[in-house]
Formats: sequence, C-alpha cells, structure tokens
Amino acid sequence: MTRVLVTGAAGFLGSPLVEKLCELGYQVRVVLHDSRRSISYSREVETVTGDIRDPKRVQDISAGCGAIVHLAAKVHAIDDCGLEQDYQAVNVEGTRNVLDAAVASGVKRVVFASSVKVFGEETSGCIDESWRPEPKTDYGRSKWLAEQLISDYTTRHDITAVSLRLPMVYGPTKKGNLYRMIEAIDQGRFPVLPRLPTVRSLLHVQNFVQAVVLCLQAPHFKQGAYIVTDAQPYNVADLYDWLRAGLGRSPARWRVPLWMLKGGARAGDLLQLVNGRQIPLSSELLTKLIGGAWFSAEAITRELGYQPAHSFAETVPELIAFYRKAARIRSATNSYGESHLVR
Repeated sequence: MTRVLVTGAAGFLGSPLVEKLCELGYQVRVVLHDSRRSISYSREVETVTGDIRDPKRVQDISAGCGAIVHLAAKVHAIDDCGLEQDYQAVNVEGTRNVLDAAVASGVKRVVFASSVKVFGEETSGCIDESWRPEPKTDYGRSKWLAEQLISDYTTRHDITAVSLRLPMVYGPTKKGNLYRMIEAIDQGRFPVLPRLPTVRSLLHVQNFVQAVVLCLQAPHFKQGAYIVTDAQPYNVADLYDWLRAGLGRSPARWRVPLWMLKGGARAGDLLQLVNGRQIPLSSELLTKLIGGAWFSAEAITRELGYQPAHSFAETVPELIAFYRKAARIRSATNSYGESHLVR
C-alpha cells in the first residue's frame, strides 16, 4: 500500500484524515511542526518533525513516499494580523518546497488543501471552477499562487497534483470562528441574525476526508482544482437557530433588523480606528456573517464520485457536546489554578 506523507497533520483537518488513511490500510508518515506537541496516533503512524520552509528537510521526509497530502499552511482567521510575507513564506514557498521534494523523491501524487478565498470574499449567486480567481486578501492570494505552482509542476514534471478549494470546514474543534459563535450564543452575546436570502457553503471535516481519499485513489483528474462543499449551502439564520436549539435555548422571539446590525458594525469600525483593538462587531465581521459565499461541488461529485454524507444540522449535537466538554475542562483548569493561588 502507498505510503502517504501528510503535512500539517496535527491540525483540525489532519487528525481525522490520518485516522481514515490508517483505517484504509495506507502507510502514513505525518509531519509535525512542533516536536513538543503531543499527538496520539496509532503505532503504525510514522511521526517526523520538520518545517516546510526548510527545503532540505522537506526532501528528507518525503523520501519513500508515493503521495503527499499537503495541509500545512498559515491559515486565515477573522482576527488574523499576519503579514503578507508570512503567507508567502509558508503558503507559497512552503508549497514550492513540497513540490520540489515530490519531484526529487519520485512522489507521484500531491493533494493540496487550497481555499475558496481564491475567488474573493463574497459571491453573487453560486459559482464553480469556471469562475476566474480574484483573491482579495493576502491569504487568498497566497493560496492562488500556490495553486498555480501545483498546476505548473503537473505540467513540467512526472507528477499528478490537484488542489481542493475549501470553504469554512467545521467539526468538533476549538479552532475557528464557529466555536466562538457557539460560545457567544450560549452566553447571550450573539445577535439574532435576520433571515436574508444569502447563503454560505460549509464543509464537514469528514466530507473533506472523503474528498482527499477520492483524490488519492482517482486514476487521473480532468481539472487541476475542485471545489469541495457539503451537499447544500446554508442560510446563516438557520445555523444560528440550529445552534441555539442545540444549546437548549428557547427560540428567538425577534430578529435584529439588518439596519441595526449595519449601524452597530459602523460604530465598531470607528471604535477599532480609535483604540486599534478587534471589536466583536465590525463591517468586516458582519460581511463574513451575512454575505453570500455559495460554491458548487458538482464537478468533484460528477468526476470523482464525491458524495458528502454529513450535514450541519445533523452535526449540531456533536458540536454542542464538544463545546460543553471544552467548557468543563476550562472551568476545572481555572478552578485548579485559583485554588493554588489561594494557597
């Protein structure tokens, strides 16, 4: 069975992917950036440490592998303050190092985790792979540049590579904005969003895992990049209602009017300018909440047989259970610390 190298294996996407690959009988070698981080894998998993910004190290750890799933990246977040050169060094040059190592080591296949941010921050209606990428952020531009490297190496070398364009991926994790949203709803700090016609595409982490496995097994690809999403897009008001119900809170009696949200966002913009701090509600954050971001996964469904089995509504109990457990652990840790301070 092929040995698969997984970069970024300690992350939210990497852990379930490694578990699935082991279940399917693949030999797996994982790359951890931080040797001090404790990750629990099965004994069959080979663990190495390395930085994808180090070309020599990347080449060493790629030796003997037949495929690479490249997940390591500097990721985008609402409160991210990363510099353009950080995205360039990790997302672009790091990807170049992975591709150079693949060529030098005889790796035949590379699957790259890209982002729908290559298309910009919002969509008007549903878009697919035929749309021209027009990234608006440093993060989006870095992913688009990395995609172009993937395509270039596929053309010039004996390697098969594909990019997977991902929307926000959700599942049981504290990382990302969804966990914050659950916490804010639970604490009564999240506005009851109005029901608008715009929708957003999301991706369950296990649907992502399925897409990667299909890419490892496909004999060839008809195109160099595929959008991967859940079966249907979601109205943000529905997401709010499902999470609110999952938390055991009664249905909202009224929704905050859009004009009021926009007014609050403008006030937040001014406060950010004055004190330089991230504000819970700003125009940028509001756009991310209510703006359209609808993408089609029809191509990967048609060409690779992708069939997303998980949806957001069905995952809510798991999300809430994870949140409750994390809150209990945090509370116990705080209580332990306070008791030691008293002593």
